[in-house]
Amino acid sequence: MGLPEHIDEWVKDNRSQLLEFLSELVRTPSVVSPPLAGELECQRIVEAAYRRSGSEVDVFSPSEVPGLREHPLYFDTWDGAPRPLEDRPDVVGVFRGAGGGRSLLLSTHVDTVPMGSQPWREADPFSGEVKDGKLYGRGSWDTKWGIAVGLFAVRCLREIGAPLRGDVILESVVDEEYGGSHGVLASRLRGYNVDFAINSEPTSMTVAPAHRGGGEWRITVRGDAGMAFGDRRLANSVYKLARVVDAIREFDVERNRDPRPPRFFESDPELPSYTMQVGGGGDSYADASGIPHECYLIAWIEEYPGTDREEHTRRFTGFVNSYLERDPGFDGVYPEYTPTIRYLPGSSVDPSHPFFGALESAFRGAGREYRLGAAPFAADTYVFNLHSPTPAVTLGPGGGNAHAADEHVLVEDVVDLVRIYARVVLGWCG
Repeated sequence: MGLPEHIDEWVKDNRSQLLEFLSELVRTPSVVSPPLAGELECQRIVEAAYRRSGSEVDVFSPSEVPGLREHPLYFDTWDGAPRPLEDRPDVVGVFRGAGGGRSLLLSTHVDTVPMGSQPWREADPFSGEVKDGKLYGRGSWDTKWGIAVGLFAVRCLREIGAPLRGDVILESVVDEEYGGSHGVLASRLRGYNVDFAINSEPTSMTVAPAHRGGGEWRITVRGDAGMAFGDRRLANSVYKLARVVDAIREFDVERNRDPRPPRFFESDPELPSYTMQVGGGGDSYADASGIPHECYLIAWIEEYPGTDREEHTRRFTGFVNSYLERDPGFDGVYPEYTPTIRYLPGSSVDPSHPFFGALESAFRGAGREYRLGAAPFAADTYVFNLHSPTPAVTLGPGGGNAHAADEHVLVEDVVDLVRIYARVVLGWCG
């Protein structure tokens, strides 16, 4: 029996243990809900698992890392409120090879969004329940599966005695949600830079050399408060905000009228925009006594790799302002545009890099189709590709309902990714 067969046999024998560990991670909340963050308890579980598996373990909060606050990516607020970085530890496990081989890093963010206001019907949000080939719970797909898959792939190789020359590094990082990036950036600044990295995100088994980016904005409009008595006409902030919504919709139509997507985005060429929150005029009936002085919305505008913050800002805000100028009722006062988080650029990596050959071989050896495509979302992969010497690809299993009720990951994809990752580590680091 060769090493690939030993890998498959080991994964088969340890399948239930793999799913139980992933369920434990899901059952342990690591929710970020600005202005609070709560990854610590779950990271302690990760730390203990890394130590049991024989790795060199490094635990540190991003705020401890020299150079973080001076780095151009540092953005210490979320929607204007202080973003805490203390007591939010990254956990890194280093498995040393014999020497002389290529190194690989498997990166996963442990933080999740809250359970949300929608009812969970298939399973409780922190149950980790397996049902009909799906494992349910907040973070199951986005992205605690990556912690379990990386650890079990390395355990597999160590326990079957596979020889590795290069180092394998596992990292469970904090502060990815809500445009963080400080966790993955801190690990790069701490010196964990390797020959190649896989960033865990839900790509439905598509190997993504490229991913989108985008900018998130709080757009505030102001007008005259109260009600008009007599001949006075009021500048209505609600109407103005409605025109901003129209402008964003028209912005989408115009920029997607003749899409010319870069490579890997051909199958999904349209760039979306999302109006995610609208507010103004208070939140109780007692506040509804007249036109509000101020209204706002929060919008997320996606971009292709290669679009920087300045170009994105100029194009988006310029379009909205020009749209308002064409309105006969425009009062000449432009909206206020405030970034809620840092701009998250898209990024890409050259698919001719030798690592892709190892990855393709691993997929085919595990009996899974090898597909190249783009990740249609922003991801911390850009920190590797644009701000470190380590190129990175985005990869993950199928599932559903990320950031929504009944989030789940496909069990068979998780199991197969252990087989794939073990093979790619063996091929790349062996």
